[in-house]
Amino acid sequence: MNSFFFKDVYAVKVNKISPSSQDKHLTFIILPAIGVPIKKYERLITGLKNKGYSVIYADYPCCGENIPQISKDHDYDYADLLQYFIPNLIKSCDTQDFVLLGHSLGGHLASLYALKNNAPIVVIASGNIHYKNWNLTGRAKILSAVLLFKALTKAYGFFPGYKIGFGYREAKSLMNNWCHTVLTGNYSFSGIEFKKNAIKGLFINIKDDRFSPLKSTKKLADMFHHHVLEQIELPSHLKGNRHSIWLKNPDQIIKIIDRGVKEAKILAY
Repeated sequence: MNSFFFKDVYAVKVNKISPSSQDKHLTFIILPAIGVPIKKYERLITGLKNKGYSVIYADYPCCGENIPQISKDHDYDYADLLQYFIPNLIKSCDTQDFVLLGHSLGGHLASLYALKNNAPIVVIASGNIHYKNWNLTGRAKILSAVLLFKALTKAYGFFPGYKIGFGYREAKSLMNNWCHTVLTGNYSFSGIEFKKNAIKGLFINIKDDRFSPLKSTKKLADMFHHHVLEQIELPSHLKGNRHSIWLKNPDQIIKIIDRGVKEAKILAY
């Protein structure tokens, strides 16, 4: 296990797993969802390794196994993660190529990083969270969520997601960025210039995912000229929130990713 200091302050533990034969020379770097500890991705990580890929994975700063925990005194935003978190994960990569694999929030970060740095990406259950990308009922819910999130963040100095079942302890500035995108549809806070580039991206939308409807995934994918968008339907025996329940049985998604590599939908060797 390696580690680095995020913003030269917060220690981040970096995990790496590799197959016995590294003939594919490709590493996937996992960027998790808000409030989902990296240990929840164990089946995805193991499945990718069994397909012959290396995997690098870590909790976000001050989350999961990284201490101290988020509080009003420990804060960061999207731009910090783009500048100080992702590049340090990439430094741990020892294969010829890498792909950023982002889930939900991780999909936002992977997409933004790719726009600036031409990094290939896989985005799962993620999208542009502008309220207009939902139907009328969904719009009302996500706008109500913004009001609640802003009130809680102001009161606590961080976002206590554990109180409402959305995330855990999340950074104040990160959640303010999230709310900004819900209201405006843009990522102006990231400091990244938005010009379509030629990098390859694979976007996987999950049918009936109320947190990332198809329209929102399309909006995020449209930032890239050469993207592939696939919608999947999870097996009926998987009960629960479609946004994250796939982590309990990621085989379907692993097959799509592996096929994407072989068919050069993500990158070509």
